[in-house]
Amino acid sequence: MRSASLTSRAYPVFDPRPANLARAVGVAAATVACSCASLAVGAAIDALTAGEDVGARLVAALALAALATAAAVLLGAWVPRWAGVSRAMDAAASAARQLLAAPSRAFARHDKGYYVNVLTGSTEVYGTMCADLNVSVLGSGLALAALVAIAAAQDVLLAAMLLAYAPAFALALRLPARRLARLQGEGISAQDAWLGESKRIVEEKRSINAAAADAFFSTRYRECSAGYLDFVTRYRFNEALIDELPSILSCVLAAAMMAVEVWHCATGAAGAGQVFVAYQIAQLAQAPLSTLLSKLANVRGNRVHAERLGELAAAAEEPSGFEALRRAGDDDDVIARVDGTLWATPERGEEGRRLWETHDLTIRRGELVVLRGANGSGKSMLLDFLRGLSDPDDLDGTAELAPELAHAAYLTYPVPVVTGDLECNLLGGTADPEVARVLDVSGFAEKEIDGSTINLSLGERQKLGLLRALSRPEPVVLLDEPLTNLDAATSARLCDYLAGLRGRRTVVAIMHSDDLDAAADQVLRIEGGRLERVR
Repeated sequence: MRSASLTSRAYPVFDPRPANLARAVGVAAATVACSCASLAVGAAIDALTAGEDVGARLVAALALAALATAAAVLLGAWVPRWAGVSRAMDAAASAARQLLAAPSRAFARHDKGYYVNVLTGSTEVYGTMCADLNVSVLGSGLALAALVAIAAAQDVLLAAMLLAYAPAFALALRLPARRLARLQGEGISAQDAWLGESKRIVEEKRSINAAAADAFFSTRYRECSAGYLDFVTRYRFNEALIDELPSILSCVLAAAMMAVEVWHCATGAAGAGQVFVAYQIAQLAQAPLSTLLSKLANVRGNRVHAERLGELAAAAEEPSGFEALRRAGDDDDVIARVDGTLWATPERGEEGRRLWETHDLTIRRGELVVLRGANGSGKSMLLDFLRGLSDPDDLDGTAELAPELAHAAYLTYPVPVVTGDLECNLLGGTADPEVARVLDVSGFAEKEIDGSTINLSLGERQKLGLLRALSRPEPVVLLDEPLTNLDAATSARLCDYLAGLRGRRTVVAIMHSDDLDAAADQVLRIEGGRLERVR
């Protein structure tokens, strides 16, 4: 219920704001303009059969036809599409902010493909849904009402035929529309898997080639593609039925309405122009009626996308769970105190994965703390826990975390890189001159960064990440293997710099060497499932 309420609040599908109402009136006006042009042509035909001068009537009909064409293109086609794209872009920006605001444990509920689909596919579909429902559907309803009124003015029987045709048309489209809605809900997970595998291949192409795993990943991609192809095939078939049935049924309506007017014409009750008008009204009625029903079907079928956006909005408002841990303890000098067992999985016991147990781990302000341990022992998980980037329920025990840990500067992997210069890659920050000297980033001065492994080496990425983290003003710095990929001279300068931060900033660094041990206030080690202070 919470995500449903957030969907209607954060991502409302029905949104009758004045701008949308004006656009809907524009859609109806385009159809009315076309019907007026048809009436003018019909009047000219009647005048011609009566032997009258039709020059002025034809000029008026031509002007109305030009106006109707412009209205159909601008008001009937372009405005709804522009409204959909505009709403989609707004939704994408909101979804990106909400994804970044969501706590880590909420983010971990789905894989990458799901979120790629939400940020791209769901936001695009949501924009289309909004334009369909608030502009196209409402405008088509107004257009149909106007056409029934125009038909009634010509012949009450024509209006009655239009009114009887509408439910028959809706009944014909009901079955494929229901199938379309069901398939959309069923097939979106297959699309998630396909997008996830596509993203993985693009991101890891170099590693895949280097590992000679081309055939393995090609097979995985074909398997994901096969599942998605099956969904798309069935979806497109029912979509084609919805697209083609209106054209078939419109021929039936046009023939029936023309037959009525031909009969009236034969009995002298109507002129030849009315036969043309009847045909045109039947053709004009088809578009808004088809739009009305098909767009409503699409809105129903694609509601799963709005629900996903609602889930993302709910996740962004969900507490991280660290709020209760981030409070000042009895000792204001303590940055963090942890006592308990950390798990890598929600499961406990034999079904879970236990990382380490610690008793009264205490980190004080201004300390330089070195953390050592084997790969996979849970070192990075501790830093994530301190920063609030994991699930607090992973800890069976107690913890006190100082509020400033929530904004600690953090060197983690992979180091994010954006296309642009060094200033862009500081992500809104400013380089500290002393840190820049220590890391020797002079090579970045004229460098255009595109994030590729050719353009930016692993060592340069490391320097970029360190420059970002150490240039920030936060009093706490978390460093995950700061010496990785650095040359010996840079490593030595960096260690001297970090040692000089003692007493001024709190630094917790994961290390695989003893380069910082002599300067450290504490050396912690994870070994045999225990996190203990060894010095």
